Amino acid sequence: MERAKRTSSLKALQAIKENSHAGRNAAKLKKIESEALAINPTKRHSSPTAFHPPEPKRNPLGNVTNVSTNITIKPKQELTSISDNEDLYEQAPRRSKRLLRKNSSSPIPEEPLALTDSLICSESLDTTPMTDVQNVLRATTLDDKLEESQLWKDIDEAESHDPLFSSEYAPDIYQYMREREVKFKVSSYLDHQPLINSSMRSILIDWLVEVQENFELFHETLYLAVKIVDRYLEKKEVKKEYLQLVGATSMLIAAKFEELSPPLVDDFIYLCDDAYQHDELLSMERNILATLEYDVNAPVAYRFLRRLARAAGADMETHTLARYICESTLQEYEFVSDDPSHIAGAAMYLSIRMKGLGGWTPTLQHYSQYEASNLLPMVQRLNDLISRPAGNTSTVRSKYSHEVFHKVALILPLQDVHEDYLLSLEESS
Repeated sequence: MERAKRTSSLKALQAIKENSHAGRNAAKLKKIESEALAINPTKRHSSPTAFHPPEPKRNPLGNVTNVSTNITIKPKQELTSISDNEDLYEQAPRRSKRLLRKNSSSPIPEEPLALTDSLICSESLDTTPMTDVQNVLRATTLDDKLEESQLWKDIDEAESHDPLFSSEYAPDIYQYMREREVKFKVSSYLDHQPLINSSMRSILIDWLVEVQENFELFHETLYLAVKIVDRYLEKKEVKKEYLQLVGATSMLIAAKFEELSPPLVDDFIYLCDDAYQHDELLSMERNILATLEYDVNAPVAYRFLRRLARAAGADMETHTLARYICESTLQEYEFVSDDPSHIAGAAMYLSIRMKGLGGWTPTLQHYSQYEASNLLPMVQRLNDLISRPAGNTSTVRSKYSHEVFHKVALILPLQDVHEDYLLSLEESS
């Protein structure tokens, strides 16, 4: 029986060769070949004249990869949303990689895939590259954000060619800072400091402003030093005779963290009029770092303010006015518990309105993550702060009254914040 099958198969193959030389048409040759395969379906031939199945139609998006995923599509009435199948989409590239293994012999089970109507373009995705499917999915998820992205301006695009700006990382960095500021939120700690009051703290911060100005340190160093002081006083009870030592040591730690060439320990001892010894300052440094668990990288308002100044397209005078408003809050105990990003947003808003440069734009709202209505209470507090008469702790006001800082401390504050807010809405409309 087996020999008869082989004989019939050979006869059929011989007939194919003879018919090809005789110039028979394709339909008759195809019929003969099908009869031969029906006789012995397990026998594969290697005849050069054998017919091959037609090539599949090319995908209109282009074949980016030759990997076939054999994904089965559900009927249209059984389809679910893409969000219900996010795990399946994440697994699809892994299945494609397994198909590339040459030595793989185990078949890959078919898995149902739910798609939206916009993705139903054929009965099977065997010829659809996985890269194209992912691009379509990515485009559909961005559709909801298209309208919003047209309202605000991308301030990082202009410096995308300069690696020093790290434009591609800037949004993630500031989002990380927004998350970190919650961790470093300071409570009202003076209730647990029986020997220190808000006036003593204000005098200490006023002295730190002078130190920063005399050493020409970065403004980030000053803000970070104040943050270290508040965080330490929140956890440790300090006598008033050691309060200046806490301030000087906090400035030393901040300078080591921010500056390229921080001042020496002896410099701070000299500024303290030799009230403390060298070993006392080093001992306080170890104490502060241990209390703060060596985590001193706290977000400060000045960093958020620089970001918002770019978003506002503010000139140097407007930016300096916002810096003056923001720096005035450092020595005021009432602002200890407020978020740095909130203070920076309100300072920029107040600066823009004091200069008459418009209102809170969609770009500022996007990068600050605050609406103008959410900033109004803080704007009112800042406006009242700079409207107060100068007292004994007026180093910040004297500093920003100099020509180097465009004399921004002499600019009159707003008369009525809420009335000015309504005016800004009319101007924007």
